[in-house]
Amino acid sequence: LLARNHGYVYYEGDCFGGFKNPYIPVDVEDPSLAQVNQRPLKGEGLEKRKEALGKFMKEFNSFRKGDYDKAVFEEYYGLMCDDIKRERGRIGELAIATAIMTRDLRDLIRSKLGPDLVFVVLDMELEDQVERISKRHQGDERVINIMKQMHA
Repeated sequence: LLARNHGYVYYEGDCFGGFKNPYIPVDVEDPSLAQVNQRPLKGEGLEKRKEALGKFMKEFNSFRKGDYDKAVFEEYYGLMCDDIKRERGRIGELAIATAIMTRDLRDLIRSKLGPDLVFVVLDMELEDQVERISKRHQGDERVINIMKQMHA
């Protein structure tokens, strides 16, 4: 809505980890799911991003169990912040959509992107989350189970 109605540029954070162009057109039905249609990125920094994502994904299962190497998450989100800062300087104000699961990570991101950064945190009942995710992912039980683990 910030991009559609208020002139912000929409940056899809999942594209950062998917190595794709993060600028999703605002006129698509579901911008966060439209990332599958985005062009792949190439060039400087891609290998470093791939390495950080590999570590992040290996550590993600530990995160879901509550015991993880925080430095791995800080590295990944730190690289995303570097990209956002670079793009913000080039393009202007961004509306960024991505999942930031903990207060510590939000504090880290705010320290890198500035005190004016605003987070919108969806605080939903589990049943409402299951309904939302089920609709967005065509009832994919794997995705629903991952979301349930993060809700706990």
